[in-house]
Amino acid sequence: MGELPPGQFWGHRFVIYTVNGVPEVDEKSFRFVLSGLVDRELDMGYADLESAADGRLEADFHCVTKWSIRDCVWEGIPFSVLSEKAGVRDKAGFAFARCLDGYTTVIPMENMTDAFLALRLNSEKLSPEQGAPLRLVVPTLYGWKSAKWLAGLEILKEYRDGFWEERGYHERGDFTTEERFKNPLARFIHKKTAPARRK
Repeated sequence: MGELPPGQFWGHRFVIYTVNGVPEVDEKSFRFVLSGLVDRELDMGYADLESAADGRLEADFHCVTKWSIRDCVWEGIPFSVLSEKAGVRDKAGFAFARCLDGYTTVIPMENMTDAFLALRLNSEKLSPEQGAPLRLVVPTLYGWKSAKWLAGLEILKEYRDGFWEERGYHERGDFTTEERFKNPLARFIHKKTAPARRK
């Protein structure tokens, strides 16, 4: 679909990384909350998300560990739809993602323009390893920003570190300019902190 970004190679399949393992999720009790600098907080169950999921995003996926996957097709809800519904305020600077496994990450609002809340990947319902029931997809940034098992997005005025950012990863993570690390030693932290690696 797109050109291979600098420092990347084309992979044949996703490598699954977790920080705290794959959480067990009950779809019936699952809630997604959009909060923070909004006029109307959104609190949606899985059935609500499914009924609103009429969007489609086609994009390559780029992991900070240098592998990329071509032509991923995500189905779900464009963030812009939920942003309009919630009334995200003009002072919004960042979206802070919170996940069911305790993972967090932060995304600049300019990168949320094309962001997507995915329930399906390549015509199949998301697997637990791929972030079911809900995954954030940020196609303009490295994959650690595309948070799995998404439970909430808090809209912030000012920047706040997430899990990898506080361990030395770049605040933004633009793959076109190789914004991998703000601390060069962070490239070694990933292997020490995320032992649960599955293929």
